[in-house]
Amino acid sequence: MYTRVSSDPRAIGRSVAEQEAECLAVCNRQGWEVVRVFCDNDRSASRYAKRGRPAYNQLREFVASGACGVLITWECSRAQRDLEDYVSLRELCRKAGVLWSYSGRTYDLSRTDDRFTTGLDALLAERESDVTRDRILRTVRSNAVKGRPHGKLPFGYIREYDPNTGVLLRQVIHEEQAELIRETARRVLAGESCYSIAEDYNRRGTTPPRGGEWASTQIKRLVINPRNVALRVHRGKVVGAANWDPIMDESTFHQCVARLNDPTRKTTNEHAVKYLLSGIATCGVCGRVVKVQPQRNNYMSYMCKRFCVTRKVEWVDELIVSLVIARLSQPDAAALFAPSDEGGTATLDAIRDKRVRLDGFYEAAAKGELTAAGLGRIEATLLGEIEALESRIRRYDIPGVVHELARNPAQRWPALTLEQKREVIRTLLEIRILRGHSGRKRFDPETVQVSWRGSAASEPAAQGSAMELQQDVV
Repeated sequence: MYTRVSSDPRAIGRSVAEQEAECLAVCNRQGWEVVRVFCDNDRSASRYAKRGRPAYNQLREFVASGACGVLITWECSRAQRDLEDYVSLRELCRKAGVLWSYSGRTYDLSRTDDRFTTGLDALLAERESDVTRDRILRTVRSNAVKGRPHGKLPFGYIREYDPNTGVLLRQVIHEEQAELIRETARRVLAGESCYSIAEDYNRRGTTPPRGGEWASTQIKRLVINPRNVALRVHRGKVVGAANWDPIMDESTFHQCVARLNDPTRKTTNEHAVKYLLSGIATCGVCGRVVKVQPQRNNYMSYMCKRFCVTRKVEWVDELIVSLVIARLSQPDAAALFAPSDEGGTATLDAIRDKRVRLDGFYEAAAKGELTAAGLGRIEATLLGEIEALESRIRRYDIPGVVHELARNPAQRWPALTLEQKREVIRTLLEIRILRGHSGRKRFDPETVQVSWRGSAASEPAAQGSAMELQQDVV
């Protein structure tokens, strides 16, 4: 006996139990002894199924072994909804001399008429599966175009349903969860690592979206989810505005995406770092990032993997910190590194305008006023333009920790965490450690090459080269 149901997310098993009861009644009427029952609960049998059916695979082995005389299912579709699977099962039963009973009839699959009848039933089962899938996909696409919620409930929201019909009415903000998302975004932009935020949330006992404990990857997904800014996602791509309220503003969202997707942040595990420039400074000879290694004289040195360069940690750190404080103490720093929306507002307006246009084309296609091919070309063009604008707005990003530090760098620097200090340095500087001069025992600042990044190098920001500022510090 084989029973199966496609959808039973709560694992109630009611449907498979009912199937088994009806099949057992048939066995009692026929005088058949049930030797084995196989059950796949919450498993699809269509060719689009993403999960296997372990019990069905065991059933096939059992039938092939000749351990039974009859295979009984509630109906044909319980065994499969794929014609290819039907042919395979039919041949398996024919070779083993096993009859197949379903829907009140018993078939001998060695007989032409019975193969024809069961083949028609298998075709109908496959067609029903395909029609159901097409209907679901149309509903999903329609919901996506209209900005309606679909699929798993995103963290930060709750859904309200009609108590009488069970129909979804709206998706609204879950204030407690939403505030956690906003806090996470603020902390990410302030220079904290995802690891340290996750550790803090675990200490506080907050619950992540799927239970268990917070991890770095969950923190990242929490703040770069487009649903947080009321954007509808379909098949992994943003397809338009959603009909629920945003949790955060778009500027904050794009800054979080830029910060957490920045490839320069992936050079090392932040939670394992104990030194200021580990994984940030590079070797001026081979280009590899430097690590910290102990030396025989009981001090630590920055050193590359190939041993091209080595420099005492204390000396290099002191120089870099002095450069950062000196740079942020210059008269132009407060204004230069202050939060700025220059170009940001206009870009956001352009993004919204293009999304409104795209929504209009979706509605036109739904009414039959625009062909699918025409919609595809327009969609590809507008989504490409929107993606380019989103990339542009992310370039206006300056970490919040730099904003705060520029107000009073000498006083605020000691209070920063190691993560925040590293975030400042990574934002402002590019550091290369060069080979030292033979015979010199004292530290030579010229063996640490510094280049200012982005706004830090803007005129009149640097007021000369990095080396000139470095000489002033020394």
